[in-house]
Amino acid sequence: MEKSSIEFLKKNRVVAVIRPQSVRESLETARACADAGMRTVEIISVSPAAREAVSELSSSGDMCVGAGTVMSRDSAEEFCSLGARFVVSPHTDPEIIEYCGEAGVAVIQGAFTSSEMVTAAKAGADFVKIFPASSFGPDYVRAVKQALPFLDMMVTGGITADNIRDYFDAGASLAGVSTALTAGGADYASVRRTAGRLLELAG
Repeated sequence: MEKSSIEFLKKNRVVAVIRPQSVRESLETARACADAGMRTVEIISVSPAAREAVSELSSSGDMCVGAGTVMSRDSAEEFCSLGARFVVSPHTDPEIIEYCGEAGVAVIQGAFTSSEMVTAAKAGADFVKIFPASSFGPDYVRAVKQALPFLDMMVTGGITADNIRDYFDAGASLAGVSTALTAGGADYASVRRTAGRLLELAG
């Protein structure tokens, strides 16, 4: 099956990372992001309302919804059955990669060293995730990209309007944004405004 979500992710570039305490919270945050043009959402799977949030958001049809912090193949299968179109893990798990390949779902796997990144890519990961990116900075991303230009990297952790452009200029393919979206308050207007600004800076 073709992984159409890979091109969607690359085109949209910025992923709203939501840790919902309630379904209502996740829907309101996601809607504010979508109305600003940020149509890619990662729901953290270990959050209390994650399952219902993924199901509700996926059924809307106008967003690419993924599951984050997926720790096992069973969890990947469950969230994909609820409509997730991409899976994000903090580590590299061959069983998760294998399942996502079979299901035609984009898979993003956590890695840090060059050895870990190459291992993840060889196993079939579509993107490698660097977290927390703020601990290493854009220069690290640039150095990795120069050495391993075939890698598609997602940076998460500490991504803000002040540095998102630097990460993309360094070679990142995706940026996951969480705290920066709700730092001004969780209300619709502030989330929409921040999402729009981040997209503008992402270019």
